[in-house]
Amino acid sequence: MKTELENFENWLIRLGYAESTIKGYVRLLANFFKYLETACGGSPPNQKEIENFIKDLHQTKLSRQSIQGHLNVINRYSEFLEKTKKQKLAVNKIKVEREIKTEKVIFTQEEITQLFSSIDGNTPQGLFDKALLSIHYGCGLRSKEGINLEPKEIDFNKGLIYIKPSKNYQSRYVPMSQKVIADLAAYQDFARVIINPNSTYLLVGKTKPQVNGQFLNSRLKTIQEKANINKKASLHSLRHSIATHLLQQGMELEYIGDFLGHKRLDSTQIYTHILEEWKTLTNG
Repeated sequence: MKTELENFENWLIRLGYAESTIKGYVRLLANFFKYLETACGGSPPNQKEIENFIKDLHQTKLSRQSIQGHLNVINRYSEFLEKTKKQKLAVNKIKVEREIKTEKVIFTQEEITQLFSSIDGNTPQGLFDKALLSIHYGCGLRSKEGINLEPKEIDFNKGLIYIKPSKNYQSRYVPMSQKVIADLAAYQDFARVIINPNSTYLLVGKTKPQVNGQFLNSRLKTIQEKANINKKASLHSLRHSIATHLLQQGMELEYIGDFLGHKRLDSTQIYTHILEEWKTLTNG
């Protein structure tokens, strides 16, 4: 089993998976192998044994996401076997039954409209706040991507934002809607030049050339209060919200994943589970 884990790990490395992802996959697959040693003496598992493994996980205190993670790894291992040994595991019909507990805070589309409507767009602070929402909701940027964004990385003519590569993420181009273009252009032309024109960053403070996440989350809280929306949200809630809304509107998961900058479809698929539970909560 140790050799098999090493072969699987090397395969993931050749495919270009992130180091943290590889470590997680190997750890979860090791759990599966440990179960097989007890259940079937380490021999190749059949569908019934895989089903029993997932059922056993349901009897633990593991979250649905963790159980789904084990199943995802078994699927990836099956792909590894198929590519390297012409073998395949029967896992297609196995599902995780435990009800998901969504920890991600999502704004409804109506609440997003309320957030924008609550802002006074005639003041530098108001233009800043609209830019904040447009960057993290309209473009779905991660917190650090928005914080590190520079004006030179925005192409208003092509309607694209260039996100430079970071330690854990690849570079990508993010499309801007006409509303996002208008919000960012107004902020840059009429507010940023007043607040702090000498900074190389787009989002600036009066005394600092670059804002931080704490400040932006504080601004979001203020915007929520003005809009009478009482949710324990963060900048990432805006990113989760746009992903959920795009899925609601029928966009394919692959396109949403590209928009968000996900390396793997597994990362995007969580929004299908969030949307299902969210529908239940909002309709209930």
